[in-house]
Amino acid sequence: MGRLIISLAVACFAAAFGLALVNAVTEAPIAEQRRLEVLRAVEETLPPFDNDPVGEALHMPVIPPGEEVPETVTVYVGERGEEPTGVAFAVKGEGYGGFITVMLGVDLQGVISGIQILEHLETPGLGANIEKSSFTVRFKGKSLENSRLVAGNLAVINDGGDIDALTGATISPRGVAAGVSWGLKIFSEYRGRILEEAREGPSPASTGTEPGTGPDAGQEPIPVRGEDR
Repeated sequence: MGRLIISLAVACFAAAFGLALVNAVTEAPIAEQRRLEVLRAVEETLPPFDNDPVGEALHMPVIPPGEEVPETVTVYVGERGEEPTGVAFAVKGEGYGGFITVMLGVDLQGVISGIQILEHLETPGLGANIEKSSFTVRFKGKSLENSRLVAGNLAVINDGGDIDALTGATISPRGVAAGVSWGLKIFSEYRGRILEEAREGPSPASTGTEPGTGPDAGQEPIPVRGEDR
């Protein structure tokens, strides 16, 4: 009996050690792959820039609509000749299969310069088509001022808006539109603070990556106006 227990203990230890070793070996490559995906999305969505938006990213606490607890949003500021040209940051909307993560780029006037789908669980051949450029390009040039809004948000044509949905899939585009709308409102609310910090350069505090360690840690986050909380 004793030998059996020892054998099981050794086997468990070996399995745990093996998993830890695999994790250690794969963790860095996975992190690098994610970094490259973010970098590509930032490059595709920002207005023209000549700085390093990812290396100079800002981390700002915001209160999501309908929530009480702030979360940190990583903001990538594009600059050209040391002057800001626009910002990009990730937003989320609820699709058919789960949350859709979108990289949203806007110029200084709050006009969308581009979007890229980062993550989704939508149905292949239907909702998954939101990641195609033929769909994402439909958001370029849109803003809260020049679009047909529904309840203050961008919306697909089926819901009374002016964004073409996908054939056979409305829920997924609707989720993208909702996430993008949230992002446009965030930028409208935080535009001044983002540009101020961009001109000053990221401080040691503003390079934190965990909630509560961003540039305004310890300050009261500003909720988005016009949202029920």
